[in-house]
Amino acid sequence: MGRWLRSIRLLIVGAALAVSVLVAVAMYWATTGVFERTVRQSAVDMSASLADGTFNAMYQIMRQGWSRAQLDEFLKTIRAQSNDSSARIELYRGSKVIALFGQIEQPDPDALVLSAFATGKTQTQMHNGMIRYDRPLIAEAQCLRCHTNAKVGNVLGVLSIAQSVGQITTKAHNELVSKLLIIMPIPLLAALMIALLLGRRMGRSIARLKNSISYLDRVEDLAHIRFSDAHTGFSELDDVLIEVDGLTDKIRHLAVDRNLLEFEIHLLERFVITSDVVRDWRRYVRDLLKEINTVQTVHGVFTAFAVGDRPANVELFWFDTINETVAASMSQRVKLIVGETLGQVATDFIPRQHSLDPSGRPTLENARQLDLRTKEITMDNPSIHGLVGLILPNTQNQSQVERLLVESILSTMLNVVGSVRAIEKHTEDLEFYATRDPLTQMYNQRMFWSLLDYEMDRAQRHGYSFGLFVIDIDDFKVVNDSYGHTFGDTFLCKVSECLHDALRTGDILARYGGDEFTAILPEAGEKECIMVADRLLARIRNLSMKTPDGHSVGVSLSIGIGIGPTHTDSARGLFSIADAQMYRAKLAGKNQFALPNPDEPLADLHDKPIEDQDILEALTEEQPPRILFQPIFAIGDASVEPLENLLLERVGMEVLAQLNIGDRWVMARDFLGMVERRGQAENFDRQLMKALICTQVATHCNGLIFVNISPRTVRAKSFLADIAHLMDTVGMARSRLVFELNERESLADLNLFDRFIEELHGFDFKFAIDQTTPGHWIFQHLRRHTVDYVKINVDWLTNRSQIARDRAFIDCLLGLARALSVTIIAQEIETAEQLSAARAAGISWVQGALFAEEMPLAELGSSDDEPTTETDTVL
Repeated sequence: MGRWLRSIRLLIVGAALAVSVLVAVAMYWATTGVFERTVRQSAVDMSASLADGTFNAMYQIMRQGWSRAQLDEFLKTIRAQSNDSSARIELYRGSKVIALFGQIEQPDPDALVLSAFATGKTQTQMHNGMIRYDRPLIAEAQCLRCHTNAKVGNVLGVLSIAQSVGQITTKAHNELVSKLLIIMPIPLLAALMIALLLGRRMGRSIARLKNSISYLDRVEDLAHIRFSDAHTGFSELDDVLIEVDGLTDKIRHLAVDRNLLEFEIHLLERFVITSDVVRDWRRYVRDLLKEINTVQTVHGVFTAFAVGDRPANVELFWFDTINETVAASMSQRVKLIVGETLGQVATDFIPRQHSLDPSGRPTLENARQLDLRTKEITMDNPSIHGLVGLILPNTQNQSQVERLLVESILSTMLNVVGSVRAIEKHTEDLEFYATRDPLTQMYNQRMFWSLLDYEMDRAQRHGYSFGLFVIDIDDFKVVNDSYGHTFGDTFLCKVSECLHDALRTGDILARYGGDEFTAILPEAGEKECIMVADRLLARIRNLSMKTPDGHSVGVSLSIGIGIGPTHTDSARGLFSIADAQMYRAKLAGKNQFALPNPDEPLADLHDKPIEDQDILEALTEEQPPRILFQPIFAIGDASVEPLENLLLERVGMEVLAQLNIGDRWVMARDFLGMVERRGQAENFDRQLMKALICTQVATHCNGLIFVNISPRTVRAKSFLADIAHLMDTVGMARSRLVFELNERESLADLNLFDRFIEELHGFDFKFAIDQTTPGHWIFQHLRRHTVDYVKINVDWLTNRSQIARDRAFIDCLLGLARALSVTIIAQEIETAEQLSAARAAGISWVQGALFAEEMPLAELGSSDDEPTTETDTVL
């Protein structure tokens, strides 16, 4: 059945056959129905006529007063006529007639006759090819003369006529069927001829369509499929073929070849940038050029990328063999395009040309037959302006699909090569900043150590000496805190430029950290190092910078010098020597350099560097730190002169801690930064407080105890409560404990710090601000918090005569402290000049090596209530 529905010819023949049969059946049904009704009606009409005639004849006889013999004769005549014709007539008497005139010979009345008697209406019936017509004989007025027992309207009798019509209808049916069987093949034959004609014409068109499709291998081949000139003989089929032409045109513009689609998918895979692509992107371009030529003819590719301020790097890759003329011509065209697109002078760069393996195609000899298609990209971070281009055959009949393919190839190359160049730039920046200080662009500490190790090995291998400078800017903290970090950064950059200009060509300058610089002087002995150090100091003295408020700030340096491998064959040991000499220069008055004393043992000049792992192991073992104390004194009478007669009273001690690391005691300030970075600050502070708060300290130390804690310990919720409980246990008054916090670090989280200060005073502890600077931060503290003590470095006081702004801050701070009952403590006093500056500022509490060095509890002694003269031990 499905095959009939799929074939037009079979469908037409089958439809014609079905229609013929249906028409014949319909004609037969309609004809036989009409014929039967006509024959039946004709038989009824004929029976009615026969009944009328019979009744009229009988009525005429009855009017003449017929006898019984006449009645019998009449009935015989009627029955004889019935035998001679197709109609059979019977007369049935009613009960009233039988009552008057008696029975006659008649058949038994059947149901139809009885119905006629009962209803008084004519009865008609068709049964088994017989028509029955039974008419009742109704009594009229004139009939009552003879039928005295009847009334008008009574049924006196029934005249029944039976007529056979079966033979007539059967003959008619047979003739009709024979005629229809003759007529039926005619539409079937006509349909078959039409199907053959239509199939032949459609077959030619389909064969042409199949033949055209058989040559269809690519989307471009759709252009050769044309049916507008085909004439099938049917306008409808011609319209269909014209629409097929339109469809092929649309498909040709919309569809993509499978191989092109697969190539596009492969291009998308090329977006994955692997380490191999980053390492050798030129190989990537060469491989991509080979793959492109499997679906599209591309003679060559060029890339041009300008990174930062550098000239564009132009690379030209050829897939086909070219002669020198074509190479020169295309190179010039590429240079012009790159120059116009990237805004650079074409003579600033020369395209680097690459040749692939021979493609097997003819050598390119005419540059005019080549066309360039380009695409550019611009990136801001990093700053990259790039261009890629394809060298294509110069053709005017390029399809839309080919144009899209070229665009996709350009986009892929641009994205991948551009991304690779951006990654290269980021990698260069990472490599640069991994070894450089981002502010001064000098080598950083990490690179410095690598270079120092390398120089030490090279000096030992080649037998020469070299110098190492550790350079520190004097009083930079004062400048930075007074004028802010922005000016401080500018200050550092200017100093670094001056240092770079003063060093020799080939010397290595690095920023070690903060305001500390290092310099490696290859192939330099003591004499050369002294010459360079003198030049550095002379240059830096002439450097002066304008501050934001219009003042001028000068610069001085403290330089420590070490000679390697003369002083030591260890890079870190040499740094320790130079670093110690730098501090020696500072103690000697700054603005100078220092070399190791030839008479001093070199073993005392440096120690083994402290490693982070050693510190962590020491903390993990939870060994108690060793506690040192530095006394804090109150000057009894500020008017006493000379200084040798000063009356000093010990009012407290600052706690300093040491930790046993690598079989030597190291001050906490040397490793505290690492401890904080590793998250061990709270642990160390708890160990320190546990070692400090004991019966011995409570007995021998009657004054205040100043302890510097990490700002990270402030976040510990139970720290203060645990310390209070510990002090109560040993019987030490809480009011004697003063917690110190660095000024700048305490401002990191003001809300948290507010809660800490409130809780601290709630436990009756005291609070001190350490490392106070001449800026507005200290005034923030004094405004927000209850501060008991403020500790300032004496350098701030000795330099105040140089900077009027600092002097105003100092005077304001001292006045505010007196108004708020805050005690000012001058610390790190090492010279009589510094003590005089503190006294001149009105500061009566002092601390420093001039009065007492750090010492253990056993050497401290007890404090008396009466003032004591410290002349012998102080000066």
